[in-house]
Amino acid sequence: MNSDAAELSSITTVVADTARRIADVADRRATDPDDPIIGRLHEIERALVTAERRLRDAARALD
Repeated sequence: MNSDAAELSSITTVVADTARRIADVADRRATDPDDPIIGRLHEIERALVTAERRLRDAARALD
């Protein structure tokens, strides 16, 4: 694996972990259906999942 692919792999792992952690926070806050933060957290999670997917695609393109 070249250094760029390794770097992208590392970044992908961090992004995936961050998305999972944000989802966990949103799940914990879900006890209050009027919480205005939940929607924002889910939006951020979706964006990070998309970023993760695109990073994986970019890393595959380097192979």
